[in-house]
Amino acid sequence: MARKRYGEKTGNTIFRWLYFVIFGLISVWLISSIILKESPANVIRNIFSKMPGTDEVPCETLIIQKDSIIQELQAQLENFGKTSFTSKRGIVIIDSQTLNMRDKPSLSSEILMKIPANSEVEVLFFDSQVFYLEGLPGRWCKIKYAEQEGWVWGNYIKEI
Repeated sequence: MARKRYGEKTGNTIFRWLYFVIFGLISVWLISSIILKESPANVIRNIFSKMPGTDEVPCETLIIQKDSIIQELQAQLENFGKTSFTSKRGIVIIDSQTLNMRDKPSLSSEILMKIPANSEVEVLFFDSQVFYLEGLPGRWCKIKYAEQEGWVWGNYIKEI
């Protein structure tokens, strides 16, 4: 068996460096847990729980944002249930010949009567909840026509 000379590279040099790096990382991990006075598991959890590039928002900013949201909601609440109609009269604007007046604000509700297009109706009020019909937002409208009250889709009623 031949003797190896001092300084001669062996085949497992890469593994020695790998062990050295792993040992170094573990040492840093354990030393940092001692310095921070946390368990090693918490140190790892804290390292990976923080997203790079995200900054924490100061409490004052959050309070200002909260106050502006509250003011906006209060303004919406003041307009809640109010109608934009001042005359309380409307006209039926629809592409078909008639508009269905229903018993309740629902497409599955019973049809009370068919109102001809371009007819004048009395607007009682609009439902406060916004619904979507054929992808368009709108509200149900309670109307009176021919001495009978019922519900129609509010997008088909125009102020006169």
